[in-house]
Amino acid sequence: MSESNDNIRLLSAISYILVFFIVGHFAVEKDNPDLRFHKYQGAVLFAVFAVLYSLEGLILLVLSFSSSLQMMAAFLLTGAITLAYLFLVFFGVSAALQFQQKQLPFIGFFAVRLRGMMDERKK
Repeated sequence: MSESNDNIRLLSAISYILVFFIVGHFAVEKDNPDLRFHKYQGAVLFAVFAVLYSLEGLILLVLSFSSSLQMMAAFLLTGAITLAYLFLVFFGVSAALQFQQKQLPFIGFFAVRLRGMMDERKK
């Protein structure tokens, strides 16, 4: 396997981890279709879960009148959101390492739409 393919594979895989999708935007191979697919999915994944964690914070703020209710909600919400995030990260990283463009459940549609809008903007 060539060094360029290894770079694309690595950059595609790390695109799903937190904000590392930004690295793909500045890479030499940034116009590679595989890398573009994965970096847009990583960006949408990060945005969706940033919103979910923010909403969780608001819910916990509202529940601050009852510490036991707040603690139980924090445990359940944080656990559910984190498990969903880890599942989607694992799914995306494994697809990227196999050079497959598999859409993430619930997220992939929005990533494809975002990529299409960005392509239209470039024209």
